[in-house]
Amino acid sequence: MIKIYFVRHGETHWNTQGILQGKLNSSLTNEGIEQGKLVGEKLSDTDIKKIYTSPQGRAYDTAALIKSDKDVEIIKVDEIMEIGFGSVEGLEKEVFKENYPRAFKNFWSNPTLYNPKEFGGETFNEVKKRAIAGLKKIVSENEHGEIVVVSHGITLKVLFGYMMGHSLEEFWLDPVPQNTSITTVIYKNEKFEIEDFSNTNHLKVNKEWDSSKYI
Repeated sequence: MIKIYFVRHGETHWNTQGILQGKLNSSLTNEGIEQGKLVGEKLSDTDIKKIYTSPQGRAYDTAALIKSDKDVEIIKVDEIMEIGFGSVEGLEKEVFKENYPRAFKNFWSNPTLYNPKEFGGETFNEVKKRAIAGLKKIVSENEHGEIVVVSHGITLKVLFGYMMGHSLEEFWLDPVPQNTSITTVIYKNEKFEIEDFSNTNHLKVNKEWDSSKYI
């Protein structure tokens, strides 16, 4: 049995400004840094064997804060990077909406019809394929024990939907995990079971959550 603690990266400057990050990076805010430290404190008594992370700065920096002084390896996994938004990365969401209204609408309401090719982005299916491949790689390297996986909002939603057997049509039925929330998953007999979703009890302040602002 493997116990996996899935953590979304800490709050970034672009999160607070409503700017699309995708495969570009924005550094953690002071609050994001504090959030990462609080995850580390929350998991300080767990026997973590490895920390897997997206290679993007906001995720890796969060992983390093969680690691703190633990003698544990941080392993980068390209497949669990965030969804790519192509040329609209680094732009405010309202600019994305103005320039590509159909793609913007489908992103938030009908992922199966979301077509980002006009601006060089990734489809949900493309993200799903690579993220699941990354997840399978991670579990194949661990027979038992506790591990941490640090990733991103859309990528984590894709993985959790896969675990629950949800189709892309059902993608937005479940909430986006909050920044530095901990989702605890048990992997046993080649099956995933979500024990606790997007837990933020370790955070000192639980702000009102608007997922559309934090993608």
